[in-house]
Amino acid sequence: MGKNKSLGYQIHTALAEINMQNQEKRTEIYNRENGTHFSSVGKREFKKNGTSINYVFSQRTAQCLAEKSKNFVKFLKENYNIKMVKEITPKMCLEYLNTKQGCSKKTVAAYKNMLEKVSIACSKKFGCEQFYTQEVKAHKVEDTYKTNSARTYTNTEIIQICNYKGNRQNEIKTMAFLGCRVSELINIKAEDINLDTHTYTTTTKDGRIDTYSTVHIVGKGGKDSYRIILPEYRSFFEELKQGKNPTDRLFDLPKDTKATRQIMSNEIRKITKELGLEVSGKNHQFRKYHCQIALQYYLDKGWSKEKAESMVIQRHLSHSGERKDLKQIYLYS
Repeated sequence: MGKNKSLGYQIHTALAEINMQNQEKRTEIYNRENGTHFSSVGKREFKKNGTSINYVFSQRTAQCLAEKSKNFVKFLKENYNIKMVKEITPKMCLEYLNTKQGCSKKTVAAYKNMLEKVSIACSKKFGCEQFYTQEVKAHKVEDTYKTNSARTYTNTEIIQICNYKGNRQNEIKTMAFLGCRVSELINIKAEDINLDTHTYTTTTKDGRIDTYSTVHIVGKGGKDSYRIILPEYRSFFEELKQGKNPTDRLFDLPKDTKATRQIMSNEIRKITKELGLEVSGKNHQFRKYHCQIALQYYLDKGWSKEKAESMVIQRHLSHSGERKDLKQIYLYS
């Protein structure tokens, strides 16, 4: 196992062991497990084997596991004096999950999935006993949703930040006017701003048809969505698109999400300091602002509260309209 290798490195190499994106490795493992002699095995064929739960097939899943496993390693380093993955116990996993109190069920499930995959990977790589046991799988974390993520800035202060002529003014305005994540800013192209070609229509209470322009967004997990442009922001997106080739990215940002998030956070901190506001680099402030502005827009048009809430969660956040936790986080915090 290599005593000089860190705990994080051990888990990193173990996860690589179950990553089936590489065709050569995927084929070799498939043939070994099934006694076959195929020269090439696709992901679909591999999954048909019935052992897909033990492996990872997509880049997005691999990245999520890597990020969440770093959080787990940090927890282990801060709370236990262990250096080898074989020293990880189910008790440590249970205590780690308890640190996720207040997260949504979906978030807790994602961390459980990480623990399961890491456990399987370490067992395969190093031959140690799995620490993701039935007890860990059945462990329940208190079902509440986060209420400690209230906005730092008022609407007036958000507008001040948006209007500050800094290096990333358009990026900040896009987060505030569209409600997009930092990771979504990276891939928006000029052709994704659909002012006329791809629109969204709704029927008003009195039978009129409202038509909205949209922006095509590639969200989490590569999910496509068309986010609504509220009428007051249409001119901003018109100007943003002008002078660019259809396939040009709107913003000169690194394609690495972590690097881009850091750039935007630093810019927001700089602006808030210049404006004499509480210094914060939380990018999600602008996503929340947008959602609450959008909610008020629909309420002012006479929509019911329930319909307006669902509209914002579905069409402005690209989530299920039934997510009560998101309503609390984005619309009322």
